[in-house]
Amino acid sequence: MLKTAIDSLKQGSLIFEFRAFSDGTLIEGRGREGSIRFAIKDDFPVYEIVASSREMTLEMEDLNTITDGKWHSAVITVGERGTHVYVDGYLAFCGTATEFLAEGSIEELFLADETAIVVRNFSSEARVLPEMDALALAKTASPLVAFAANRLCDYDTQTVSELGSGTIFARFRVRGVGQGGTILAAGNETEEKLALRISADEISYEVRGRGGKWRFWRAQGDWADGNWHDVAVVAANGAVDIYVDGFREAHIPGQAFFSDVAGIEKVMTGQDCFGARLFGEASKASIFDVPLSDAQLKRLSSISPLRTMALFDRGYEDSISYRIPSLLSLPSGVVIAGADQREEIANDSPNKINFVIRRSADGGKTWGPLKRVLKYPGRGRDGASVIDSCAVYDSRTGRVIVLIDHFPGGIGQPNNEHGVGVDEQGRLVLHNDEGESFLLQKDGEVITIAGESTPYKVDDKGNVCKGERPAGNIYLKDGVDPDQSLLTARTSFLVMLTSDDEGETWSEPIHLNHQVKEEWMAFLGTSPGTGIQLKNGSKAGRLIMPVYYSGDYPKFFSAAVVFSDDGGNTWRRGESPNDGRVFNGRTLDSRSIDSEAASTHESTIIEREDGTLLMLMRNQHPSGRVGVCRSIDGGETWSDVEYHEQIPEIFSQPHSISFEDESGKQILCFANASQMMPYRGNGVLRLSLDEGETWPIARTFNPGHYVYQCLTHLPTGNLGLLWENEWQGLYFTEIPLSWFE
Repeated sequence: MLKTAIDSLKQGSLIFEFRAFSDGTLIEGRGREGSIRFAIKDDFPVYEIVASSREMTLEMEDLNTITDGKWHSAVITVGERGTHVYVDGYLAFCGTATEFLAEGSIEELFLADETAIVVRNFSSEARVLPEMDALALAKTASPLVAFAANRLCDYDTQTVSELGSGTIFARFRVRGVGQGGTILAAGNETEEKLALRISADEISYEVRGRGGKWRFWRAQGDWADGNWHDVAVVAANGAVDIYVDGFREAHIPGQAFFSDVAGIEKVMTGQDCFGARLFGEASKASIFDVPLSDAQLKRLSSISPLRTMALFDRGYEDSISYRIPSLLSLPSGVVIAGADQREEIANDSPNKINFVIRRSADGGKTWGPLKRVLKYPGRGRDGASVIDSCAVYDSRTGRVIVLIDHFPGGIGQPNNEHGVGVDEQGRLVLHNDEGESFLLQKDGEVITIAGESTPYKVDDKGNVCKGERPAGNIYLKDGVDPDQSLLTARTSFLVMLTSDDEGETWSEPIHLNHQVKEEWMAFLGTSPGTGIQLKNGSKAGRLIMPVYYSGDYPKFFSAAVVFSDDGGNTWRRGESPNDGRVFNGRTLDSRSIDSEAASTHESTIIEREDGTLLMLMRNQHPSGRVGVCRSIDGGETWSDVEYHEQIPEIFSQPHSISFEDESGKQILCFANASQMMPYRGNGVLRLSLDEGETWPIARTFNPGHYVYQCLTHLPTGNLGLLWENEWQGLYFTEIPLSWFE
C-alpha cells in the first residue's frame, strides 16, 4: 500500500476514488491511540474506527455491487452530526461517532495500490462536506454502449448479446396521456426476444428465454403522461429491478439479460424489432455491463440527496443495539425521538432494554445528548426491560405521554404468563417463594392482601429490604439473586410516562394494567410509534393509542386501541376487530382466537376529517397485504377486517400520519418494510389523497435493509422519518413533500 501524510484533524472529510475486483483494504490509518479502516468485506464496504472513547463499525451491506472493477467516488465526513460515508454521491451509511482520524491521533494513512484494489485522487479537508458537495464529486457511471441512432451497430450488438447481467437505461416520453410502445427491443428480423415497453398503467420488461418461453417483469404506475421519465432495468443477483426517475419501483425474482436469449442480431431503441415505433420519444438509451447501484441510478436521474443523521446506533453510549423508533413533533418546534436501548444483546425481551430519548429544539436540525428515561435492573437475557414506546401529545394540556411495555427479568412476549399483575388501584401484586401474595404501596411499604403490614420495604428501583437486610429486587429474574424474597408477576405490564416540559423531565412509570388488561390476557402491549388525539366529531380531544394482545392462546394476537378522555388520567380499552369477526366460516373473539392467519398484530391509527378512524394492521394473512378496518365511535368498536391490495405486508410494524398541505388538504402518509429479500427491507412511503381509500403515490425510500419506522410532520412542513436498519441503528431523515413529485 502507498503511504501518505495526513494532518491531525478533529473533524473534516476524506475524499478519494477507488476500484475493486475483490475484498480488501482501501484505506488504513494507524496511530498510537487509534486506527481507521475503509475496506471491502463480503463484497460491500465497511468503515471501522477505533478511538479512545469508542469503537464503531459501519457495514454498508446494501451496497453489494461495488466489486465491479469500475471507478467509484467516496467521501467520508466526520463532524458534530456524526460520521457519514458517501459512495457515488449518495449516503451509503452514517453513524453517531464524532471522532475523526481517531481523535486526531492518526499519524499516517496507507492507500491501496494493487491490481485487484486501488485508490486514487486522495485528498483531505478540514471541513465537513455537505451532501450536495459529496454529490458534485461523484462521477456519472459510464455505459458499455450508448445509442447514437435508433439501432446499435453490429459490433456493439455482439458485445451486448454476451451480457448475463447489467443495466439498461433510457429516457422517454409519450406524446399524450395513455399512449405507449417499445422503448428498447432486441432480436432479429423475424423474432423479438427482449423488450422494454411503456403502456397506460405499467412499464414491462419482457425476455423470451429457454424453450421460447416469454418471461415478464412489471412495474405498475402511470408514466404514460406526456412527461419525460427515466427508466432503468437492472438484472443481477437473481432478480430484475425496475427503476423509474431514479427510484426503484419493482424488485422481482428471476434474472434475465441479453445472453439469456440466442440469436440477437439487432438492438433497437424507440421502436420494436419490426419497425413499430414508440408513440413518443426515447433518448439517452444506453447499456451498462454492470448492475448499477441505487446511488448510481439516482445520479443518472439527478435526484437531490436527502439529509440523514444517525441518532442511535451500535456502540453509542456503550450499547450493542438500538431499535423501535418513536418520533413526536411538538408545536414549539421541539422534536422527541425515542428508542429501545439494548445494552448487551440486540434481541427483543427477554433482554435488558431501557427507554431512551434524544431531543431537538430546532425541528430536527440538531439533536441533544441521549437521556435514559426508564431503566430496570438486571443484565442481558436475565434483565428486566421496557420495549416498544408509543408517544402522543395532548394539545389541551401540553403534556407528552408515552405508553411502553414492561417485562420483569427473563420474561418477554414469548413466555409471559396470563394475568394483570396489579390490583384494582394499580398497586403491584408481589409474590414470595411460598406463593403468598402482597401489595406494594406507593410509599414503598409492602402489605398483605388483607391490608396487614409486613417487614418488607421496596425503594423506587425495586430493591427490597426486610428490616435492615437486603432481600433482592422485585423486577429481577426468578432465582438470580440469592437474597430474593418478593417478585412481581411474571407477565407483561403496560406503563405510562408523562412529561410536562417537552421531554426535559419525566414522571415515574404509572401502571395501567388494571384499567386495560384482563386476567385472561397473557400479553398486552403497545403498537410502537405514535398515537393520535382526535380533532373532529363527538370524541374530539380523545387520546388514542394502538395496542395488541393475546388471550387463551398466547401465540395469537388481536389489535385494538386504548383511549383516554381525561388527558391520560384514566384509560379504557376498545373492542378488537377480531371480536365477532367471521373468518373462514367461524365467528372469532379476541380471547379464544387460535388462528395465525386471522391474528392482527401491531397497528397504526389515522383520523379522517369526519372523525372516522382508520386502523392499518401488521398480520400474517395469506393475502400478503396490510389489514384495514374502520371505527366510527373513536376506537370503541371496529368494522370488518379487509386487506388492502395496494399495500404489501411482510409482517413488520407499520406507521402512518395525517397532515395538511399548504392548501389545507388532508394527506395521509403510510410507511412500512414492503418486501422480503429474504431479510425485511424495501422501505416504501405511500401517500393517499382520499383518506386512505387508495394509495396511488409510492416512493422507495431505502431499497435494502429497512424494518421499523416512525413518521412525523415537522414544523418546516417536511416529513420527519426515524427508521431502523434492524441491527445497526436508528436514523433520522427529513423528507420534503416535493420528493414525492
